[in-house]
Amino acid sequence: MLVDGDMVAFRAASATEEAIKWNDDYWTLMCDPDQAKDVFMKHLEQLMDHVACDDVHLAFSSSKCFRHDLNSNYKSNRKDKRKPIALKDLVYWARKKWTSFVWDNLEADDVIGILATRKDTNYMVVSGDKDFRTIPCEQYDYLRCEFHDISEAEADFNFFTQALSGDPTDGYAGLKGFGPKTSIKLLDKQGATWETVRDAYIAKGSTEEEALLNARMAYILRSDNYDLTTQKVKLWEPK
Repeated sequence: MLVDGDMVAFRAASATEEAIKWNDDYWTLMCDPDQAKDVFMKHLEQLMDHVACDDVHLAFSSSKCFRHDLNSNYKSNRKDKRKPIALKDLVYWARKKWTSFVWDNLEADDVIGILATRKDTNYMVVSGDKDFRTIPCEQYDYLRCEFHDISEAEADFNFFTQALSGDPTDGYAGLKGFGPKTSIKLLDKQGATWETVRDAYIAKGSTEEEALLNARMAYILRSDNYDLTTQKVKLWEPK
C-alpha cells in the first residue's frame, strides 16, 4: 500500500485534541502524543485489513510545493487556519517507523502519482482524496470504502474536468460558470482533450495561458513529470 500519510496523520492528530475550560476566561488545548500515535496505528491497521496488505509505504508533503511558484494564491486561504498541535511530531514519528517518502517541492499527492505510475512498482494507492482519481492506478478510497482501477483515459478525463472547474479549496478558481457537472457535460460532448479546455477558456474571454496555468495547478505529477536524479519537476504540457 502507498498511503497518503498527510491525510491519516491530520485525522489522527485532530481526533486526539482536547479543549479544556478552566474558567469563563481561560481555555487550553492539549493532545496526548501517545494517543495520537495509537489512533494513527489503528487507522493503518484498518486500511491494511480492508486492502488485505501488510506492506505499507507512506507519502508526506514537503514544506513547500512547486505550485506556489506558479500561483502565489495556492492554498493561501489556509494560511490562517490552525493545524493540529501534534501534527508535526506525529509525522516525524511516522516517517521513522515506516518506509516513507518526502521529496522536496512536492506534495504527497505528487509523490504518490510519480511512484504509482512507474513501471517498476506495483502499488495500491490509499487515500480519501477524490483528486487521486486523476492518477491512473489501482486505488482505495477509504473515506467512501470504494476500490477503483483508474485507466489512463479516465484519469485524463478527471484531470481535464478539474482544469476547467478549478479547486477553490486550494485557492485557484477555474473557468467562471464551470463547476464539475458543467465541465463533465462539455467534455462528454466535445471530447476530453486539451483543445476542448483551451477553447472553453477562450470562448469565455479568458486566455490559453490562463487555461494552461490552471491545468498545471490541477495536474498530479506522474512518473514522466519528475527526474529522480535531479529532483526537477517537468510541468504538464499539452500533447
